[in-house]
Amino acid sequence: MRSVAVVGAGQAGIVLSAALLRAGWRVTLCSDLTAEQYLESGERPTACLFGDQVEYEAALGLDDFPDAPRADRIRLDLYTDDRLVALSVDAPLRKPALAVDQRLKFARGLRELAARGATVVTGSVTEGDLDSLAATHELVVVTVGRKTFGSLFARDPARSVHTSAQRTLFTVNVRGYDLDAHPRHRDIVFTFVPGVVEVFWVPFWDKDAGASRSIAVEAVPGGPADRFGAVTTASEGLAVLRGLVDEMLPGQASFLAPVRPTRETTWLKGAVVPAVREPVAVLPSGRHVLGLGDAVVLNDPIAAQGANNATRMARFFASRLGDYDGTAAWLRARFEEFWEVGRHANDFSEGMLVPMARHQRDVLVAASRHPEVGERLWEGFNDPSTLVPWFFDAAAAREFLARRGVGRWDVLRYRLGVAGTVLGRRVFRRPAPA
Repeated sequence: MRSVAVVGAGQAGIVLSAALLRAGWRVTLCSDLTAEQYLESGERPTACLFGDQVEYEAALGLDDFPDAPRADRIRLDLYTDDRLVALSVDAPLRKPALAVDQRLKFARGLRELAARGATVVTGSVTEGDLDSLAATHELVVVTVGRKTFGSLFARDPARSVHTSAQRTLFTVNVRGYDLDAHPRHRDIVFTFVPGVVEVFWVPFWDKDAGASRSIAVEAVPGGPADRFGAVTTASEGLAVLRGLVDEMLPGQASFLAPVRPTRETTWLKGAVVPAVREPVAVLPSGRHVLGLGDAVVLNDPIAAQGANNATRMARFFASRLGDYDGTAAWLRARFEEFWEVGRHANDFSEGMLVPMARHQRDVLVAASRHPEVGERLWEGFNDPSTLVPWFFDAAAAREFLARRGVGRWDVLRYRLGVAGTVLGRRVFRRPAPA
């Protein structure tokens, strides 16, 4: 029986372990927390999974959340600097999305994998421990990110665009809202002020409250929305968020007014420096380990690709490790094979951190009039490769729109319509609807 040691019981580690167990591997899963400690740990990122990844978890038997709310649509409201909605895109997702509290998810995953026969070892793992694991297993896979093994996997400068965080982050989970009064919030809502802030309102399954909403804020550092640095509790953060929404996103103020945190500890702030790292690290003994998930591909969460990309990587390697020949060269070659598709998630995430190109704005304007265009755009969250090349290349974007009956004159007319609507609302000071 082939053997693997998986270090880290997060998204990539749980999924890879489940897949390799199903394939007949002997799995040792190393977790720094017990299931009980996961449940009592601090808040973790929202981690919304989209269609294909949701289905893959279900195929692995990791979908033990039948009451968790599924999202079938995404609504984007693009605000101007003076509190008006320039345009809205409201389109269906091809497959439902699902966001489950990672504390609950990983705790259940640990218990389930132990029940299936995995050896679960609890405690911190050092680089020295990696050498011991590599001596007793055919393969060691490290799935934990920068905090534990920050220097283990070398940064790849050719694939890493940034050396500093491009957004400051704040997340809080809330309950107490009225979905009858705000039916749009039954699904995912995006509210953006370009160049200032992006706010994501996501149906969520909270470990304490059950059905709830997770609100994630991405603020441009040093900008007017970058105001969560002094927050120390969920209630403090929610008060700051209400002030931001009142000033910049008034259409969401009535939804936010009655809510309360699911728990005072259920909030998160910070920043991420996106990076791509070498996929294989050589230990002092000469043995090697493979990196997966955030350990080697760390994206800003703006495009919701962290957990999705971790799942894709685990699925890819699980499907190929049956042919593993024991060499680092084989692992590097498989990562390059993965990167042919995996890089599109990176490109999508990076693309959302910078101002949109003109052809991308044209796509967005067209999507506000044609739900089919919006549906294709939203499919990028599930599978970023579907955005290639039409979302990244101007000529391909024009061809993409033309095939759907949207020509240049249509886009110009839509743009003029958007401008006229915004101008009219500016004159009469009509705020965005809730």
